Amino acid sequence: MILMQGKGLSKSYGVDKIFENIDFVVKEGEKVGLVGHNGAGKTTLFKCLTGSESFDNGEVMISNKYKVGYLEQIPDYEENISLMDSVMEMYSDIFALRDELRKLEKKMGQDGVNLDKIMQNYSDLSQKYEEMGGYSCEATARRIIKGLGFTDNDYTRDINKFSGGEKTRVSLARLLVREPDLLLLDEPTNHLDIEALEWLEGFLKNYSGAVLLISHDRYFLDAIVTKVYELSNQKIRSFPGNYSRYLILKEEQDLAQNKAFEKQQQKIAQTEEYIRKYKAGIKSKQARGRQKHLERLERIEGIQNEQSINLNFKDIGSTGEIVLKVNEIEMGFAEKSLFDDISFEMRKGDKVALIGANGTGKTTILKIIMGKLNPLKGSIDYGSRVSIGYFDQEHKDLHEEKQVIQELCDAFNMGEKEARNKLATILFQGDDVFKLVRDLSGGEKGRLALLKIILQSPNLLIMDEPTNHLDIPSKEIIENILVDFPGSLLVISHDRYFLDKVTNKTFELEKGSLKEYLGSYSYFKEKKLQLSEQAQKQELNKEIITKKIVKDQKPKINKSKIKEEIKIIEEKITEVEAEIKALGEKLADPESYQNEEKSKELVNDYKEAEENLPVLMARWEELLEILEESI
Repeated sequence: MILMQGKGLSKSYGVDKIFENIDFVVKEGEKVGLVGHNGAGKTTLFKCLTGSESFDNGEVMISNKYKVGYLEQIPDYEENISLMDSVMEMYSDIFALRDELRKLEKKMGQDGVNLDKIMQNYSDLSQKYEEMGGYSCEATARRIIKGLGFTDNDYTRDINKFSGGEKTRVSLARLLVREPDLLLLDEPTNHLDIEALEWLEGFLKNYSGAVLLISHDRYFLDAIVTKVYELSNQKIRSFPGNYSRYLILKEEQDLAQNKAFEKQQQKIAQTEEYIRKYKAGIKSKQARGRQKHLERLERIEGIQNEQSINLNFKDIGSTGEIVLKVNEIEMGFAEKSLFDDISFEMRKGDKVALIGANGTGKTTILKIIMGKLNPLKGSIDYGSRVSIGYFDQEHKDLHEEKQVIQELCDAFNMGEKEARNKLATILFQGDDVFKLVRDLSGGEKGRLALLKIILQSPNLLIMDEPTNHLDIPSKEIIENILVDFPGSLLVISHDRYFLDKVTNKTFELEKGSLKEYLGSYSYFKEKKLQLSEQAQKQELNKEIITKKIVKDQKPKINKSKIKEEIKIIEEKITEVEAEIKALGEKLADPESYQNEEKSKELVNDYKEAEENLPVLMARWEELLEILEESI
């Protein structure tokens, strides 16, 4: 069944058309990815869908029975609100219902006259409370908060002291706990480490509702989506399957459309030539007929290729066999140890991924290698003839007050014409070269920083999140540059698709130590899973052996005595269940609830019986378990 449908949607800013006359459909339970280059209009479409902006034309249809949730901008939180309180705010309607139930429970023992009506109301509200997830909302919130990478200590922290990335994860948690019928997610993987990314993947794959998401994370899209919408050149196209399937189908469609376009253009040219040749001669009538046909012809559009970055490394010097050695380094801040005794070496041609959860110290290791931080212990040795290029995710090597063209001219002592030519390779053209660095987007700063590195011709690249803020086409270009890079590479990235394509070794930083895997990210995951399964088997075997030893050492159990107690408890359970039923019937009897004193006594007896039953059941289950273990 269709959950959301858009028809004839258009949006412009002045004379700039963002998209025109687009249609889309999202069905119940469907997982849909929205892709396209930066500036194609994906976020604008989302803003219109959520009501923060309006469409110029068209309509969006969604039934009132469906709830839609979207990843909110970071809100202004009240003073001294904790992480847990912020997330639990999303259950305010459930807590209001919980308060109402508590009030009704009090009334049961106070108002004998209206007891029947109160109990019916209580029953109806209890059912609604259960359907809304009232009994499990705290557990759900904790599971989601934990999955997004927060620790137990974070539950009570003041949310206003969180970083921007942490606040984004809080917003994601607030959205996910209410499980709306349709989730609208704009770049939900931003600020997530790989562990949290994989948790979110699993959550969304098993999510019963529908999902419409914008993401530049191709690995994430591959794992989740079952349909892809591509927004490009003001139009939208639909492709079944995940991201990898989309790439195949898109190439086939583009090829077929360009062939049809070329064929039609050839036919149009022939027709126009015929009209020009015969419009004033004896065949003028036929020429006019062809002119009318040409005017009515539905034109096929050719596929427009997007502008692309054109960068490559040239003339880098050769290094010795050993490029880099990290020797027993240790680092910590404010009495907190990040890592201890970290050692590794990189050889010529190694392309290494450094991965690990946020806060484990990955960027710190890169800064120690670059000499920007001094370790508490240990040393760094560089190989023979090594020249390093460093890509800092915060772009601290760029000068905020300079113009883009000045940044290049001053750094490499080049003229304006040469600087313009270099900047054109990373899509800075015309007046763009006179922008101040501080006014650039994250992606533009990344492109400029990468160009400066390439112009240095390094043979060892140290890179911290080089694909952050880049759209998918730009990421693919960076990947191809680094795949062809003839030197060595050490890179931090949460982009698993990028790591699989570029790297041939994986270093995992976990709990203060480093472990090396001789393969890409996918190899690392497979190997880690194998090691985890082996450890689980060993733990299981150990547990079985321990249980056997404990069982052998246990004193003999008096089975007949246990069976006798089980029989007594079963009889008692039957009695209590009968008592509850009888009391319920009495409470429903008008004679009972018309007598206020008698109704209070019945309610107290009913509550006592209800409280006794689970205690008896728990003891019964405990005795059965003891009996089973003794067999």
